[in-house]
Amino acid sequence: MRTNKNIKTKHGLIILTIFILIFGIIIYLVTNTNKGYAPETNTIINIKEGIKNFKSKTLRFNIAIPNRYTVTEGQTYVDLLLNGVAAFNIVRNGTNFESLSAYLKDSDDKKKVVMVTEEKTSTINEYESVSRIETNTGSGLKQKLYYIYADNWAYILSTSSEDLFDDLDQIAQSFKYTP
Repeated sequence: MRTNKNIKTKHGLIILTIFILIFGIIIYLVTNTNKGYAPETNTIINIKEGIKNFKSKTLRFNIAIPNRYTVTEGQTYVDLLLNGVAAFNIVRNGTNFESLSAYLKDSDDKKKVVMVTEEKTSTINEYESVSRIETNTGSGLKQKLYYIYADNWAYILSTSSEDLFDDLDQIAQSFKYTP
């Protein structure tokens, strides 16, 4: 009789252990579903018809973009896609320069193969900015770029499609740094 009781107790402990393991696995799966698949670093919210707000927590900025664009975000960049093709690129560079003009002077000295035209200095949401058209003298590639300086970061918004220069102006004007 005693052996029967020991066997029943062992079977009960084994069953209890299995249930605890299954319960733990279920809890783990429920709390970790989609991690690594759905980025939690950005948000897109419709703010009015035709425009949506994009918030990048990784690069710490907000912009308003036309609904026809989709967003791809990496660790160091954001691409705005139109019909599946990259239309705009946004990158953030850290800098020790005290101003955007000092940053651009250093950057221009290093490039040496770029011709700059149509440069305009302005302020976007209290941040120093420069918009300009750069042409690579070697390849002939023409780009419109916005350089925005915020908290020792140089944000660069760019496109090489002349048809999208007006959209870039609109997107850049909506830029907000979110420390």
